[in-house]
Amino acid sequence: MLLAVPLFLPAQALLKLNANFKKTALAEVLLQLETNYPISFSFDDVLIKNIEVSTKFKNLPLDRAMSRIVENTGLDFEIVDGKYVLIKKATEAVSAPPPTPPSLTICGKVLDAETKDALTGATVYINNTEQGTYTDTLGQFNLSGQFAENDTLAISYMGYEVIQFAVEDFLGQPCKETSLRASLTWMADVLIKDFSVDMITLGEKGNFHFKKEKIPTLPGWGEPDVMRMLQFLPGIGSAEESAARLNVRGGTPDQNLVLWDGIPIYHTGHFFGLYDAFNPYVVSDVDVWRGNFGTEYGGRNSSVIDIAGRPGYVDESTWGFGFNLLHINGFMEKPMFRKSNKKHKKGAVMVAFRRSWVDAINSSTYQKLFNQVFQNGRVAIEEQYRDESEFVTWQPIISYGDFNLKFKWQNKNRNENSISVYSGFDRLDYRFAYDDSLSFFETNDVIEASNFGFSWQHLATWSPRLKVKYKVALSTYNNNYSFQWNEDVRERLFIQKYNTTNVLGDLSVQLHHTLDVADKGNVSFGYHLSAQQAFLEFSDTNAITKEANVWTEDTTSIGLHTFYASFNSDQNEKFSYSLGLRMNIFPLRGIYYYEPRASFNWRPLWDGFSVKGSVGRNWQFAFQVIDFGDLGVGEPLWALAKEEIPAQELWQLTLGLQYEKRSMLVDAEFYWKDSRNLTSLNLRVDRGYERPWSFDGTSTAKGFDFLIRKRWPPYSIWFAYSLGSVDLQFPELNNGLPYPARHDIRHQLNWVNMLSINRWDVSANLHFRTGSPYSIPEVEQVPCEECSVSDFTYALNFDDLNAARLPNTIRLDVSATYSFGRKTRDWKLGLAFYNLLNRQNILDKDFLLETPPFDQPQSGFDLQELDRLAAGVAPNFFVQYEW
Repeated sequence: MLLAVPLFLPAQALLKLNANFKKTALAEVLLQLETNYPISFSFDDVLIKNIEVSTKFKNLPLDRAMSRIVENTGLDFEIVDGKYVLIKKATEAVSAPPPTPPSLTICGKVLDAETKDALTGATVYINNTEQGTYTDTLGQFNLSGQFAENDTLAISYMGYEVIQFAVEDFLGQPCKETSLRASLTWMADVLIKDFSVDMITLGEKGNFHFKKEKIPTLPGWGEPDVMRMLQFLPGIGSAEESAARLNVRGGTPDQNLVLWDGIPIYHTGHFFGLYDAFNPYVVSDVDVWRGNFGTEYGGRNSSVIDIAGRPGYVDESTWGFGFNLLHINGFMEKPMFRKSNKKHKKGAVMVAFRRSWVDAINSSTYQKLFNQVFQNGRVAIEEQYRDESEFVTWQPIISYGDFNLKFKWQNKNRNENSISVYSGFDRLDYRFAYDDSLSFFETNDVIEASNFGFSWQHLATWSPRLKVKYKVALSTYNNNYSFQWNEDVRERLFIQKYNTTNVLGDLSVQLHHTLDVADKGNVSFGYHLSAQQAFLEFSDTNAITKEANVWTEDTTSIGLHTFYASFNSDQNEKFSYSLGLRMNIFPLRGIYYYEPRASFNWRPLWDGFSVKGSVGRNWQFAFQVIDFGDLGVGEPLWALAKEEIPAQELWQLTLGLQYEKRSMLVDAEFYWKDSRNLTSLNLRVDRGYERPWSFDGTSTAKGFDFLIRKRWPPYSIWFAYSLGSVDLQFPELNNGLPYPARHDIRHQLNWVNMLSINRWDVSANLHFRTGSPYSIPEVEQVPCEECSVSDFTYALNFDDLNAARLPNTIRLDVSATYSFGRKTRDWKLGLAFYNLLNRQNILDKDFLLETPPFDQPQSGFDLQELDRLAAGVAPNFFVQYEW
């Protein structure tokens, strides 16, 4: 029903009004109209002050009625969505333009008059001109333009009184502090909410910006989930139906730079990727680039996902606790320095945690998601043995969790500092045993993956033209897998034990500066030190022979010195561009990696419409190795480029159109990407296929992404479509010929619908994508030295890689949440259904070849085709309470 809402939306007919006013204050007129009709007004008190209205009409449409009301007042109006009216000053015709005054520059700082807190985003403008700016996070502004000393400077902020000064008051002196007082102005709350920052907006640097609190409910999951939210954008998806392992415009998951408060995160998902590793209730903002990111970012080739966490500068403490069918969560946000006598100091602290309880309960949702992860591997095969025999013990236990701690404060100079700590972990304990009192056999698998991170960030304004952002971040990734087996002697821990240990450490120091060098231009420049070390070891231990072997032990260290700069120009209203260069220096090997980047934004037609494009080069020095063995699941291993393993190179080109205006957002973009020096070690290969050790692969990705978001309050629609292809080529694979990648999804569509009525938020998403490629093997005879009867056996031959495609995937996800509470106590209850139609969508295919034992004649074989299915209908119920 929700998906069909747009089909029944009638063309908007304007309200018809009746009125009879005689020398009535305009503010009173607007108040009476809003009381009598379902309309809302937004205006500046100063603008309508001392204006009286005398008019009489009956049964007039809203547009004609407003024309009568503002007639001869010097005001104009604009009607949005049929019921929101913006009152503004009428445009005055000028017979001849005045002489152009010389260019002047003024600066200042805008504070709250009572608390002395900086007001971020306050509007600073010259009256009767289009020249203006906004205050930054420190409340500071810098305005350059062609205005005169006797012009009037106005400063406004929603909820505060507008103040005005002569421009000459700001000339020839240090940046002046200005205080705004809170206003009791009557304003339409609905309009303020509707025209505030939407769930997604276009960023200033070619990115998409998300505000977490603007997401009413997430289809299929109910609760916010950052990484799944990003998959509503065209060009971003997951061939594995994973929340954490994203494919961005033909890239692999290891080509995404994921940052939490500046900390590089290498373990991005819980429950083997089904949930992301970030607590949604402490997320503040998310910025995502699908490529074409600025020179301040590097080290990955596909995308940047930059997540900022709470807290903000709050006046009161906030506590939260909640749970769903898989985990519990809690957080606390508290102000600092409340008792300090120094009013200019302020700060806040935030603590949060999440912890699974699937190891304590066994819900149907957990079972369905478990089956999606583990099917076709040894865990699923051995589960069948448990069903067939009472002597079999089959016991997999999964646990996961994360922890956040953050301090944020301003010092006496109003420079901002923050310290953030992140920790996340996942663990699988799997025991399989057969014990009938006569025979005994046991195996144990343990997977432990974790990520710990720390960051310190410093933001300061050194002068009206120079701002700095300094960052120090440390991230460590640990991945340990052990397998042990035992038989006959129950008291013995094991006979043989195999271990895989992978550790990656990443220390990052970045000094970023932004310098205004022209009226509408700036230079961003900085230095980035990246010190990384990766350790990988394969070993085994035999408890009977008391022998231990280290089969592989590799430690790789990288120390990169990176210098970068970009010039960003916005010289006129029609055209802006950015030219930049990032230079990576590898001192130990004397190698320089250059990354030129350029982008433009051309606005040739109406306001909000633009043509955009970019070209750039990227280098990547870290990559993943996929080696899950017969268990079927695991966490990827991280490795670093070195002398025999080259860094991965990418060239990319984008060209598109975008339009953003109030309730509508449209974005369309073509892209082309060419990657070199790829490794075959991060490819998922078919069972029975021996993967070569190759680092000379290439990839070509090209496609088209289209997004449209439209609001008809209280209904919103989000339509995202992607058309793309990804081809790989390795000399050692597919006879050296190009072939489609496993994540080559030709068509993908998300149709998201959201409806907010009173306390209810309802959402639905219809997801469609074409099937992933897969390989169909042929069975062939091969020589067999181990065979005692025959001199041959059978094996799978994958000559033509990924020549077939799986069926299309169609999935309907729905969610509903109900909010209630009093004053500062807020409850939210939610129910969500993933794959409501319970369709059997196939994620992958495996082929299992069974032949007779080697001591018997090799007279035949049995080839089984195994489908790996996505989860069926999976409900999720959640409760969140904040006070």
